Amino acid sequence: MILRRSIALILIISQIASSCALPRREKTWTVMSWNVQNLFDGIDDDTEYPEFDPGSDNWSERLYLRRLDRTAEVIRNSVPGAADLLILQELEKPEILDELANGYLKSMGYHWRLGIPGYSIIRCGILSRYPIHSVEVADCGFYDSRPLRPALSFIVDAPGGAIKVFALHWKSPHNGREITEGTRFKEAAIVRNMVEPLLRQNESAKILIIGDLNTPGDGQIKPAALAPWPPNSNEPAAALFRSEISEVVGLQGDDIVFFDPNPDPALGAPGTYWYRNNWDRPDRALISRGLIDGSGLNLEVCRTGAPEIIGDALGRPRRWYSDKEEGYSDHLPLVLEFRIRDE
Repeated sequence: MILRRSIALILIISQIASSCALPRREKTWTVMSWNVQNLFDGIDDDTEYPEFDPGSDNWSERLYLRRLDRTAEVIRNSVPGAADLLILQELEKPEILDELANGYLKSMGYHWRLGIPGYSIIRCGILSRYPIHSVEVADCGFYDSRPLRPALSFIVDAPGGAIKVFALHWKSPHNGREITEGTRFKEAAIVRNMVEPLLRQNESAKILIIGDLNTPGDGQIKPAALAPWPPNSNEPAAALFRSEISEVVGLQGDDIVFFDPNPDPALGAPGTYWYRNNWDRPDRALISRGLIDGSGLNLEVCRTGAPEIIGDALGRPRRWYSDKEEGYSDHLPLVLEFRIRDE
């Protein structure tokens, strides 16, 4: 693992934020993670996927602006007034964050922005109303000859205290789960190596791991990136474990267990991705004990976002089609709502 402190990015964030007033302190904090499905701009860099190449007849600045408008529409409608922290996957460039924050989301107060150039063709981008700092980037290496997306971590000064956030987009299972699970295991192990010292020092540390993890977390392929707790004693250990039982969240011997909430079906779809005529949930939030029963912010709601905008008649995500100039994304947003626990 190559770990480096991104000083240049911290300076960029500080310059953007220095002239902006801090948001009014609230008792709530909302987070939205969304795979926006290959959002490319209208500039021909000769690195785009063929279907988003402005040098062809498939893509243009006009289509890019239409997608920006559609993207902002979902963001504004997923949470009243938009989420406090946005974690977007599949952006071509960090500059797209500026076009969103300064244009289509101008009134939303996203004064802190974080994007990582280089690495993959598509990457994560962060927009926040609250200060973000202490940025770290962990290089996850390659899959064949293609660079994997890095593990991006930062601290956000949310209401009720600082939270360590890991924004991720793990390897797609497009080539088959069995073939690609080893790569996701490597990506998950890098995150584990980053979070374990924090939890060994303070098991109540507030940690949020969130993004498109591209796994159902069932642990059926070994070794697994993410698996249910408790593991079968005869199976190889996973890099990370998940549970919907809050009592087991935390350190379990040599293993780390995170709370993995399901989206509330009464508030939207039970998953974020429609696959083979069923709901799947590649988009996940892994939450430490400090965010489910500690002081300060605690998770209150997990749901999908803007079903009335992005969903079809059955609530399934309406993906973007360039030839029709219609749609949004093949993923639904995942929304988390936190509230400061009243003493």
